[in-house]
Amino acid sequence: MFKVFPFTAIVHPHAITAPRLVVKMSAIATKNTVESLVVKPPAHPTYDLKGVIQLALSEDAGDLGDVTCKATIPADMESEAHFLAKEDGIVAGIAIAEMIFAEVDPSLKVEWSIKDGDKVHKGLK
Repeated sequence: MFKVFPFTAIVHPHAITAPRLVVKMSAIATKNTVESLVVKPPAHPTYDLKGVIQLALSEDAGDLGDVTCKATIPADMESEAHFLAKEDGIVAGIAIAEMIFAEVDPSLKVEWSIKDGDKVHKGLK
């Protein structure tokens, strides 16, 4: 004899979707500036980073500092340095580099011509 099944019994349970929640949001347009695109370092505490930096520097230079540099470079000497990209890549770690420079000598003045997230090509200074 012919048997009738309820509708829900012949429909796969995943074929029926649950009602979806629609959320409307508004956005305010703002003028894009270079400053708004700069990647800023995280706002979390950096005390653990400072400890690691101090440990790494003390391991490299020891308690007396770099003896060769002290013997050959005058204390009042000013110099300029450039980073050289060995391969194509993306800049990352400027905030950490600044922390390292500040730990070595707080009076160092560092100017960056690039920012984190910038693309660099092999050989670029």
